[in-house]
Amino acid sequence: MIKLIKRGVYVLGFTLFILFSCLSVLAQQKPWTLTDCIAYAWKNNVVLNQQKLTSETTKVNMDQARTNRLPNLNFTDAQTFNFGNTFYQGGSQLVSQNTNSNTPALNSTVVLFGGGKYINLVKEAKLNYEAGKLDVETQKNNLALAVTAAYVLVLFEFEAIITAQHQIEADSVVAVRTAKYVEVGQSPEDSLYQIQAQLAATRVAKVVAENQLQLARLQLAQLMELPLSSLGDVEKPDEIITVADVAGTADEIYKVAESNFPEIKSAALRVSVSQTDVEVNRAALMPTLSLNAGLSTEYYSGLTHITQQTLYQNQTIGYLQSNPAETVIGPVPVTDVSTQHYPFFTQFKNNFSQLVSLNLTVPIFNYYRARNNIKLAKINVEMSRLNEQAVKNTLRKNVEQAYTDQLAASKNYVATNEQLVAEKRAYADMQLKLRVGLTSVTNFLIEENNYYKAVLANLQARYEYIFKTKVVEFYTGTPLTLTR
Repeated sequence: MIKLIKRGVYVLGFTLFILFSCLSVLAQQKPWTLTDCIAYAWKNNVVLNQQKLTSETTKVNMDQARTNRLPNLNFTDAQTFNFGNTFYQGGSQLVSQNTNSNTPALNSTVVLFGGGKYINLVKEAKLNYEAGKLDVETQKNNLALAVTAAYVLVLFEFEAIITAQHQIEADSVVAVRTAKYVEVGQSPEDSLYQIQAQLAATRVAKVVAENQLQLARLQLAQLMELPLSSLGDVEKPDEIITVADVAGTADEIYKVAESNFPEIKSAALRVSVSQTDVEVNRAALMPTLSLNAGLSTEYYSGLTHITQQTLYQNQTIGYLQSNPAETVIGPVPVTDVSTQHYPFFTQFKNNFSQLVSLNLTVPIFNYYRARNNIKLAKINVEMSRLNEQAVKNTLRKNVEQAYTDQLAASKNYVATNEQLVAEKRAYADMQLKLRVGLTSVTNFLIEENNYYKAVLANLQARYEYIFKTKVVEFYTGTPLTLTR
């Protein structure tokens, strides 16, 4: 019974292992959607991650600017060793001895007034941090557009392969039929050679399309920082959103983008940063008032503690005038001087001192460094304003280019649709004529090539129109997606 239970457990465990392995494989083989590709690129793209780290450094700088306004606190301790001659306890007696000293101290300083320098440094660091976050968003937008372009190109190249395969199948049918006609003498032999040559050319076209698909997949994988071998199938939406011309003019779209796009906001913040930097440099012309407080003590090994004790002893102090041979004995004061080592902790206690001071620094002449720094800061303000205008101009040009491209793509798509309808009708008519022998293979192949050229042109125009429209919609704030 126990063996049966163990065997059942092993079978169940093996079954679960196989099940989870299959689920893992299925999960890995899940086609990549456009949203998946963009999300993966945002997570793994090296340049974007570097931009994120740069933004983190500005946050650290902002935190540091805030804490710079707090009092500092420093502990110092100096241990000194002296060898050779020295004056005994600071007196005039020169003695030869080896001594050591220890001087610990605790100090703190806080700036009470600095001309607004530290307040403006905090403001400047905060503006840099906000601009850094917007720079990350700008990089994400640029990466999303690049991934979308590569993704749409993959979809087009995939359909180009399907179109080439359809032409191969159609040419194969015609080749078999022509071979039968040649065999019974209804068609000349050169007709078979022509259709076989056309079939070979079509196969070459398919190989070219497959190579182009591989290059498009490589471009997409590199943007995602993903090994090409790890890029599975790219999902082709069942029904791509039917696009329509974007409402509004290029100027209207630009106004929307100008108020929303992060690079515009970042450039404006950079102007504010440079303006704040002018105030930071102006503070160098103002007096600085700081408060300093400290605690200190000292120990010196050569310092001794001298004690004196006076005792009275009976000694001969004289003799009798009437009888010089008889001495007079009386108490005489005797002073006993003793030198003792001054204890370490006693010195620390007795030498303990406190310090409070106000320090005022008034700049009078600093080689015009402060005034020249102000001039440089003002130049940076003008440069940042020009940079802001350049960013706005670039965005306006991009919007105008995208809007113009979208209109051109729309017209091209409409024209290729009309061309495809006409070529499809002509191709169907030519197929019918070829079957009944009313046209030559040469005329048929010419029409067939025209038809499949129209198919490819229409496919290219369609995907180009989709992408150009998505770019314009992106500038109006619509997320990049191919499905609803």
